[in-house]
Amino acid sequence: MSALTSLALTAMLAGAGLGQRPSPETGANVVGTELGLDGATLAWSLGYARALFLPRERSLVLATRFALPMTQPDFGDWRWEAGARVDALALGRFAWPVELDLVLRGLSNRSVGALGIGTELITMPGWYPKRWFIAAELSWDQQWGVRLEHSAAYERFVYEGVRDGWYGPTGATMRYGLRVGGLPWRHMELWARGGYEQHGRFDLLAPPLYAIAGVNFRF
Repeated sequence: MSALTSLALTAMLAGAGLGQRPSPETGANVVGTELGLDGATLAWSLGYARALFLPRERSLVLATRFALPMTQPDFGDWRWEAGARVDALALGRFAWPVELDLVLRGLSNRSVGALGIGTELITMPGWYPKRWFIAAELSWDQQWGVRLEHSAAYERFVYEGVRDGWYGPTGATMRYGLRVGGLPWRHMELWARGGYEQHGRFDLLAPPLYAIAGVNFRF
């Protein structure tokens, strides 16, 4: 599989691991972990978020997360993202959070080293009471560019004259799903999300479904 294809398929655990909207009662800090199947990848991630409380029961959440594949754990195949989530609309228990993330993906093996840059836009309109939530999930994960550096062995034995450097957009993933969760204890949250996804021109290479579960600790 080419590096471009691999980067397009390693959209590991895309989407925010945050579930319930933050509140002063449960704490402004969130540490969470998640595990699940997204396309062809079983992956694990660890993240941290910090909430800033705004007027009219709205909030701004700054978050970052790092993910690795679990089928064959490898620090040469990773995803890191950082971004912000804000309540575009908040009317009582109904809220419409919108999140925008910068996404970096890395791949390194004997043939090539690759670094991909992309963005993900996520919206999660739903019902958010204090102790549980249910929301729709719509997201657009776009890979805008990738830099490839091929090894001497690859150029010698596989493709003589291969070019290193930046390549244009390599793939996108659209997701349509549902997320649910709750706080069985004041500072601990359990959640799950799943649904259908489209991989653009890579649809034949990856299953069209995703299912992910996680746990968050708030303080």
